[in-house]
Formats: sequence, structure tokens, C-alpha cells
Amino acid sequence: MNHGYEASLVKRVVNELVTGIINGDYEGNVLPPQVLLSKKIGVSRAIMREALSILISRRMLDVRPKTGTRIKPTKDWLIIDHEVAEWRLRATPDPEYLRGLIEFRKLVDPRAAAFAATRANRHQRIAITAAYQNLVHAGADIAAQRAAEDALQAAIVDASGDELLRQMGSVVRTGLRAMRPISRMQTLLAHESDLADYGKIVRAIEASDAEAAKAAMMQLLSHSADQLLGEAV
Repeated sequence: MNHGYEASLVKRVVNELVTGIINGDYEGNVLPPQVLLSKKIGVSRAIMREALSILISRRMLDVRPKTGTRIKPTKDWLIIDHEVAEWRLRATPDPEYLRGLIEFRKLVDPRAAAFAATRANRHQRIAITAAYQNLVHAGADIAAQRAAEDALQAAIVDASGDELLRQMGSVVRTGLRAMRPISRMQTLLAHESDLADYGKIVRAIEASDAEAAKAAMMQLLSHSADQLLGEAV
């Protein structure tokens, strides 16, 4: 079998299993035997085994003799994975979990901004400035705002030169992306506030002022937390 096709098939099966888990389709939180799952979804047992192994590695499933494959509580799922973070929010988008993601982000982004201020090379500084200008010019286009903000956040973390921060930041942003304000008016108001905060961050990075970049990022995160938690409660 073509490896690319096989990988795509495994991914499809994983997504189908996750959807069933989130929707509560499996009675008693126990998955049917692999042979039955394979027949139901229409794939080979080898593909099913690989898909299940992915969910086991992400702490979503627990396999034990005689008890079968059980679905673990969402609180046990491996959050340090961008797909799991998104699945976790789809399953239980509760305020407490959101608070946890926000607190986690406070450990990542301010540190990344401080590192970017002192470590960013010329090309990385240009990328940060360009992403910020795209955010400025996004206007009332919500899709453009979000694309530009994602690009700016990624550019800042990339400029930190820290691979761990880059991976952690990706996980947190994926989770929080699902919890952005829904109403158009709330989104526009949040954009105006975020734009001012991002301006401070970018100017601090341009000035190689690590402390100012860190403080400005903390201010942005505090404002974002207010917006997100206001939506969640």
C-alpha cells in the first residue's frame, strides 16, 4: 500500500474514532473489539491497530486484558499535543480547562517575547513587523484578523529560538483558537484592544527590550483572558 495513502487512511480513522468518543457513541466508554471496529469503519485490522495506538499514545485509551479498550477521562488526555488540545476543547469546553490553558500560555508567550527581543535576527524581525502590519491592515475582516494574529504569534515564538517554547506555544494556540469570541461585535472590540497591545510588543522587540516585551505580552494575555473567560461563563 502507498505510504501516503496509508497515513491518510490512519488519520481518517483516528478522526472518526475521536468523533465517536467525543459524541459518547461507545456504550460504557468501552470500544468494540478491533475486528468489529475495522468492519464498521471499513479498514483493515492493521490500519485500525495503528489508529488505536495513536490514541493510546495520547492517553485517550487504556487497554487491559479482559476489560478491553476503555476510553480514559478527558482530564487524563495528553494535552501537550495540538490535536489533543483541540479534541479536549471539543469534548468539554469548560471554563476551568480554559483557565488552565490561559495560565499555561502565560508561561510560554511572555518568555518567548523576551527571548525574541534579544535573539531575533534581521529576517525574523522583518517577519514580526510584516505580520503586525498585516494585523493592522486587516480592518473588520475577522478571518484576516485571525490569520494575521496567528502569523504574528508564530513569528514571535519562532524568533525566540527556543524549540520547546515553539511546540508548547503551538499546542496552546490551537486550543485557545476554538474559544475565541464568537459575536462579531465582541471580536471587533477585542481586535482594537489586542492591536494596541501587539503594537507595544513589536516596538519592544524592535528596541531589543526584553523586559518591556515580556510586560507587554503579559498585558495582552490579561486582556485576552478577560475576553475568553467572559465568553465561557
